[in-house]
Amino acid sequence: MRGLLTITLCLIMALSPAAQAAEAGRPEALYALSLELLTRLQAGNEEAALLMMDGTMKGAMAGQLKALWAQLTMAGGEFLETGAWRASEQDGFNIIELTLVFSNVKLIQRTVLDGENQVAGLFFTPGEVPEDEPEVAELPEGVREEAVTVDAGRGYPLEGTLSLPANGEVKAGLVLVHGSGPSDRDEAVLANTPFRDLAWGLAQRSIAVLRFDKRTLVYGQEIAGSPDYPRLTVDEETAQDAAAAVQLLKARPELAGKKAFLLGHSLGGMLTAYINTQGAGADGYINLAGSPRKLRELSAEQNRLLAREALAAGQIESPDAALKQIEAEIRKAEGLLSLSNEEALAPGAAVFGMSAWYLRHLEGIDAPALHLADGLPVLVLQGGRDRQVYMEDYEAWQAALAGHPDASFILYPELNHLFGRYEGETRPFSQIALEYSQLTPIPDEVLDDIAAWISERAQ
Repeated sequence: MRGLLTITLCLIMALSPAAQAAEAGRPEALYALSLELLTRLQAGNEEAALLMMDGTMKGAMAGQLKALWAQLTMAGGEFLETGAWRASEQDGFNIIELTLVFSNVKLIQRTVLDGENQVAGLFFTPGEVPEDEPEVAELPEGVREEAVTVDAGRGYPLEGTLSLPANGEVKAGLVLVHGSGPSDRDEAVLANTPFRDLAWGLAQRSIAVLRFDKRTLVYGQEIAGSPDYPRLTVDEETAQDAAAAVQLLKARPELAGKKAFLLGHSLGGMLTAYINTQGAGADGYINLAGSPRKLRELSAEQNRLLAREALAAGQIESPDAALKQIEAEIRKAEGLLSLSNEEALAPGAAVFGMSAWYLRHLEGIDAPALHLADGLPVLVLQGGRDRQVYMEDYEAWQAALAGHPDASFILYPELNHLFGRYEGETRPFSQIALEYSQLTPIPDEVLDDIAAWISERAQ
């Protein structure tokens, strides 16, 4: 879940048209430009930083850059040094990823540059660029995999992986639906790959599992540069592709005459029943750390927490300014449904850093009502140490689905938002990336519970 100040800090900006391929020997020069941009951001020199950006970025970032470094240090602590870097190319843009080492966390500064060496995109995400190529995990015993393509027919085909029991005994199928933000098919978050854990563990338990790269990861720059970008909703971000994935899975010969289910994590766990209204044809749902509340409510709660932490750490003298900003965003969010199309698309209409159009669409999705309306089996799973979706949300699911014909609930007191068992002192929410930096695979008890629930309803 993303908020105004949260550690996700993923600033996705509109991008200029595709540039020419990188020239030989150019990465070092682009790396130097990335460092120069960092220096100007540190100095709070907005005018100088804007001079490095293309026209679209200048319009998007004007008036925001001075506060950017303060937000980064509020979340990450004192900036210490830069680390490893790497260069790549995507959709004709040149990309420099650079590790930033803060006292509390490591972030990756991802600078996207066009053919004229102008900054066309800027991202900050938790993690670090590896010094060496990461080791490739070996496929476990009892599992085989096939490459598939998920295609919703909108011009964005997505590569995916189908994990199958090696003995061919498939009880049912399952499609995995990502949380918010760009994500790969493993839903990789720092040291963890929860979707790969689920796919491999459930395939060993006779469930065919389909996972795929998210559209906003593969085509993020193309989407951001499209004239339709201001009208992006969860339909284009998630629902269309997830529905197509269910249809693809059900058409497989291994699933002939068998049921297929949707498993959504975080934002995906809020949307499972909605995805079925888009023609998915799923036979039931598993919601991992989803919330029946609105995304704006979770964003407000997380931002209040960050403001209190910043005050306690002495990073701000008074919470008044931060809380005033948060309350102003809350008031904007409460009026989302009353906005006209023109107002929702107006510059500056963002709420908690997210498009008002996007949030207005989400506001009209009542997840509990959709579950009650279709009556399909639903399993709600929650970690007791989840600090992004809360016990309040789990209890709200129980209350809202009290009249549902087949709703089940399981709480895992020791598990976090990634359904891992974090070992160590609980850190401030602003440092949650350090928690996710610890390898915490999804435990067997969760895999056993999911497999048992599916098997019971696959009859």
